[in-house]
Amino acid sequence: MMTKKILCFALACACVATVSAQSSRRSGYRNSSRNARTEAEEAQDKMDAKVKISQMPSIGPQSLVMAPGLNAQGGLQPITKKRRQWGVYDMTYRTQQRWTEELTVNWYVLCDTSKAKEKDKSKAAKRLPPYVYYTLVTRYVNIPEGDHRSCSCLPPSFIERYGEPVVISCEIVTSAGKLLDGETVVNSFQWVRPGKISEETKTEMEWWNNDKIINAKDKAGEPMIEVRQGLVDRSKTPFWLVNNADYEAIQ
Repeated sequence: MMTKKILCFALACACVATVSAQSSRRSGYRNSSRNARTEAEEAQDKMDAKVKISQMPSIGPQSLVMAPGLNAQGGLQPITKKRRQWGVYDMTYRTQQRWTEELTVNWYVLCDTSKAKEKDKSKAAKRLPPYVYYTLVTRYVNIPEGDHRSCSCLPPSFIERYGEPVVISCEIVTSAGKLLDGETVVNSFQWVRPGKISEETKTEMEWWNNDKIINAKDKAGEPMIEVRQGLVDRSKTPFWLVNNADYEAIQ
């Protein structure tokens, strides 16, 4: 418990910047770059500013969904009676220019293993760290003006074995890597400050790039967070056939 509190403190320190420091950076940036910027760059900034996250995913029971199935007579029958649930995390964003060539959505998801439903209690069981961390990068192309969705999913076995998310962060970036918008949602956690990620607060908000967080260890020297693969785009799940017009082409 004490180690968790230390980790929480490190996260809080990493996420919170002083107002005076932000103000100083902001004014210095404006003064040094005002004359150097071209009209084309300013026009591009105006177009980029029209890409905004409008709703972040929910965290909790409402995000656990059973996959749609086929009612085929005489066809394949389920081999298990257990109804398993996927973790489905939908983020909604809006674009306001007629066409956007491409956008990339970066996902950062942290799960609490204490929330795992199917724990291995055998003596030979591998030790699970307190948290498991996933990432996903999805690149969308030919995006028309309007509201769109981006979605990441965790298969049932990952939810059952490694628990549900307690923190989800999303970034929308250009092909050149410029941050357009970002936001973090937290459930039952206080060490990450929820809210918008901007270019000015990006460093403070990027818990996934903070070595003190990602490489934190407990009193025994064991990692607090384990990096794993498993988070997938919705197009690689059975949910792709449902309302797929809300999601743009992936490349």
